[in-house]
Amino acid sequence: MKGEPFDAARALRWLRQLKKNNDRVWYAAHRATYDEAIRPEWEDLVTALLVSAVRFDERLAYVDPRRCLFRLARDIRFSNDKTPFKTHVSAWLSPFGKSGANAGFYVSVSPGDSHFSAGIYTPEKPALEALRRRMASDPRPFDRILRSKALAPYLPLRTDGLTRMPRGFPKEHPRGELIRARNYLVRRAYSDAEIARKGAFATFREAIRDCAPFVRYIDEVAATDSSAAMREPSDGWDENSSSDHFGPSSSAKF
Repeated sequence: MKGEPFDAARALRWLRQLKKNNDRVWYAAHRATYDEAIRPEWEDLVTALLVSAVRFDERLAYVDPRRCLFRLARDIRFSNDKTPFKTHVSAWLSPFGKSGANAGFYVSVSPGDSHFSAGIYTPEKPALEALRRRMASDPRPFDRILRSKALAPYLPLRTDGLTRMPRGFPKEHPRGELIRARNYLVRRAYSDAEIARKGAFATFREAIRDCAPFVRYIDEVAATDSSAAMREPSDGWDENSSSDHFGPSSSAKF
């Protein structure tokens, strides 16, 4: 596609091979494609998304795209799965990149599992408490956003809710599902054919536009300038993914 900063078809081909040969020997023999093409193009894509997204979410002005990128290397210290590399490229777009706890936008390209998600993932206690209080006292603005036509393709809302009502809220509160939430996330998956045909930039730019009101509302309620590291949403709440977390220990850097 003319003007597309990221060759998704090439990236998907390379990632499929990595998935079949997920070891350091194969990676060392084929890393030139990643280092010279896929990684810089992915950074270019994230840069372009940040620039285009400012019209929908002014919080993203002046964000360093390099701070949004997750590494390809997995943190295997606490995982039973010892494969050294992720089989997706990914980024978290928010005011502090992946090193902040603000609401934001997650983009990921992976063979058979490319997806976009938006919202706030495992918020810190003060932010989560603020969101729960707002949902209990005046959920109408949030309800209006959830009913919007633009957000429909990204629903249902994913909350990973508690089984019991948190302390301080009536057990039978009519908005119990929102109050018990541990995350406030929406998500949309894309086939390899969709990503290759439409292009990752157009696909994710449209998703950011559609979900920006949802993200801005959450951040207005729960805004924090925390420096807590962001885990990838796909690693935490996607039932089809591994449980590895982003971490600093690896010789192969993104």
